[in-house]
Amino acid sequence: MAAVLALLATGTVLMLRGGDDSTRSDGRTSATSPPPTPTPTTINGRQLLNVDPPKPKDASDYIQTPGAWLTSRAYATGAEKAVTGYNPTTGKRAWTVPLSGGLCGASRNVTSAGLVAVVFHATEDTVKSHCTRFAVIDVNKGVKVWEKPITDESVSLGLGLNVAISDTVAAAGWPGGSAAYDTSTGAPAWTAPADGCTQEEHLGGEELLTLSYCKTSAGMKFRIGERDPGTGKATWRYEVPKAKGAWLVSSEPLVLGLLQNDDGLDADQLVTVSDEGKVQSTIPLGDDYVAGCGEAGGCGATVVSGDTAYLGSDPHNYSAGNRITAFDLTTGKAIRSFPAPDDSTLVPARAEGKALVAVQEAEPTTPARVLRLDPATGKSTTLMEMPNELSLNSTLHSLISKDVKEPMLYGDGRFFLHTGSGYYVSEASPDPMTLAFTTW
Repeated sequence: MAAVLALLATGTVLMLRGGDDSTRSDGRTSATSPPPTPTPTTINGRQLLNVDPPKPKDASDYIQTPGAWLTSRAYATGAEKAVTGYNPTTGKRAWTVPLSGGLCGASRNVTSAGLVAVVFHATEDTVKSHCTRFAVIDVNKGVKVWEKPITDESVSLGLGLNVAISDTVAAAGWPGGSAAYDTSTGAPAWTAPADGCTQEEHLGGEELLTLSYCKTSAGMKFRIGERDPGTGKATWRYEVPKAKGAWLVSSEPLVLGLLQNDDGLDADQLVTVSDEGKVQSTIPLGDDYVAGCGEAGGCGATVVSGDTAYLGSDPHNYSAGNRITAFDLTTGKAIRSFPAPDDSTLVPARAEGKALVAVQEAEPTTPARVLRLDPATGKSTTLMEMPNELSLNSTLHSLISKDVKEPMLYGDGRFFLHTGSGYYVSEASPDPMTLAFTTW
């Protein structure tokens, strides 16, 4: 999961988006991802899974549950001092991997072998113990592959923590620190940011991509590249000429979210970089689109598939609906827009071939829906419609977030929602931690 690394002294921000668990960072479906969605025999969704949130024991108890992953064999999420897996067909709990303390961060992606990475507290005391434990978990088998210490205590309580995993390297980055391990064995790869760099975050996929904030002859700059797991040395692919903040959106093609305005919190540009390290296209977003490049969620609201990027608009009016626009990353031009039905909000979820799976947010009298949007034809197809019940609509309105802090996962006629934000003892009647529906 990505997070903002705030450089308070300079007012500069470093950010990164982890890939979602249904697609690799290059936008193609991984071996453990759900198969292409079949045409459902019915669009009527029924509840498959409902998990209550954890219950803090006292006022100092703060519980986070980041992480949600879907493969062909399992649906897994972060839980209280654990990672829990469910049978995606029946919704029944299949396994639990206990952890020494509460979760601090989790990879947004899952590898082709079904592996995810998590960082967690060393003990149950989330106030006094630091986020110094790193583990890789096989969500297909429900086992911990390995667990290692993070030796740099500057990770502290995990502020600005980012966790990512690739087929070869699992890594974490935070303000002033970075640690990485061999994905298969847990052998240390590096224990600090690249030479000359002070901040670092990572994007998972087949290969690990790194975004660093580094000292150069022209001053501090954002650099993007790969680090050698044997030596830790970085090979840079691109240096951002100027930006207040930067996020990694995709590795193949290389797409960056950039922040140029002093008062912005989200990316106001998308930049595509060619294999030769040249800017191929720039898409101005301003404040008209929600990229979802925020403090806790990375660029969760931006979906990249091949040469197409999908973003939802911000209507700047709570009574008006938004639209999802498909952009051609080779030219930076809009291909097609899909207005949200019923004056609601559409949120990009994941790519499916050359189409997009999107989620329609529930309104008081309008149910939530999962839609397939085809930019080639302009056709919108309803894949699932949740029950139109006032209380459920209210719950889904809260769980379906336009900035997508946790992935909204859909595959094979099943729709999964999870929230990893913190829980306090003072919270009254919170929404479910995890909720899922099926058309089967």
